Amino acid sequence: MNSSNLLFFFICFISPVISLSSSDWIISWIGMEIGMIGLFPLLMMNYFSSSKESMMKYFLIQSLASMMMFVSGIIFFNNLEQMNMINYLFLMSLSLKLGIFPGHFWVPSLVNSLSWVSNMMLLGPLKIAPMGFLSMLILSNDMLYLIMLLGIFSAIIGSVLGNNQTSIRSMIGSSSISHSGWMCVGVCFGYIWGYMLGYLIILMFMFLSLFMVDYLSFSMMLLSLSGLPPFIMFLMKMKILLYSLFSLEYIIFFTLILSSVISLNFYLKFFYSYFLTNKWNSKFLLSIFCFLNLLGIAFVCFFESKFFCNKLLIYFYQFSDLALTFFNKP
Repeated sequence: MNSSNLLFFFICFISPVISLSSSDWIISWIGMEIGMIGLFPLLMMNYFSSSKESMMKYFLIQSLASMMMFVSGIIFFNNLEQMNMINYLFLMSLSLKLGIFPGHFWVPSLVNSLSWVSNMMLLGPLKIAPMGFLSMLILSNDMLYLIMLLGIFSAIIGSVLGNNQTSIRSMIGSSSISHSGWMCVGVCFGYIWGYMLGYLIILMFMFLSLFMVDYLSFSMMLLSLSGLPPFIMFLMKMKILLYSLFSLEYIIFFTLILSSVISLNFYLKFFYSYFLTNKWNSKFLLSIFCFLNLLGIAFVCFFESKFFCNKLLIYFYQFSDLALTFFNKP
């Protein structure tokens, strides 16, 4: 990677910081678009024959989403007119930006034709700014439930698409759709940045292990992304599930569990393929990754155990009172 590519790499990382640190939505929107522009030179780093086609596809989709977002954002953020259609248009533009349902159609095919570095930026840091905009829409109850609905649809669709993939790149793209759905549900419950931080760390180590051809570390990253215990994503998913349970959103609770079970199939399929059939080149990344997992688990357990124990006790007592009332009826 030459110095000019490092510059664009830095632009992709700094654009979410600009978006989240600004109190003006226009500056946040500009910061998000800077990240999109910085990604274009990185898209040209791969040597696939379909690279130009993929770059044009990404440019057209993101340009359409940016125009929709700018026009609807002027009305939405300045309260010029209270229209549900404007809110829906703004949400649709974010779905195209994030690659969630119903704007998920471009993700697997695009990811399949990009380099690992381009995929890391596309599926990682460039999702932060749109998620920040998505968190602004939950002030309305109508939008809250709509975002929740898009989240569970994305989680299910990403899981189903992942089982139909034979390429590791397409599988990672489908996994990104599913995890973005979990993030949308996390936005509705006020728990998004913890989940996103864990996802970004695992994604970074996963692409780094692929770049270094370290298949042992890569296979362990797949297990962590799947949400199996005792990896850190298990705790992140468990927190969202508990928030949905405490909010009495049982349909969301069981739908997210179903999506995890479906996605576990393709994670284990690729895990067995890379873990059992490839030579282990290095254990350095694996050691760092295991240490970060243990550190994350200790952090979550230390700061969240009292909160969730109290919540579980309250939920248990409420359920017990409800059961006693039901069985004591004459």
